Amino acid sequence: TIIVVDINDNALELAGKGGADHLVKADGSEVDAVKLLTNGLGAEAVIDFVGEKGTTKKGLDMTRPMGSYYIVGYGEDIQIPTVDMIITERNIIGNLVGTWAELTELMALADRGLVDLETRHYSLSEANQALLDLHHGKIQGRAVLVP
Repeated sequence: TIIVVDINDNALELAGKGGADHLVKADGSEVDAVKLLTNGLGAEAVIDFVGEKGTTKKGLDMTRPMGSYYIVGYGEDIQIPTVDMIITERNIIGNLVGTWAELTELMALADRGLVDLETRHYSLSEANQALLDLHHGKIQGRAVLVP
């Protein structure tokens, strides 16, 4: 089961099109919603694409005992509740993107049309605009700079 939590309705819609089983609006009740969808256990794995204090706390709260919490987003320094992490045996894992081999395989699949990627293209002269759009949450999927 894939549960996607986001504050952005467009991102949730994109996740639904991508096959997510449940879409949860991040409105303050998302931890309870995830617990309800997982029979009170929490998610086996949580992937945080933001990586800041608020998402980290909620993400850890959504992670079941002995589950894994992956931080992918480059947010800010976080605090980890060490006693809780030890007692529940949760794993915290930093993840850059994947291996070079995995990225190469993904690109080959995309090149063959087997992966539907949501992208927005910018010319190199539009790089600053791409960064602004990213900062303001206007990019769904990935931004691609094209020479």
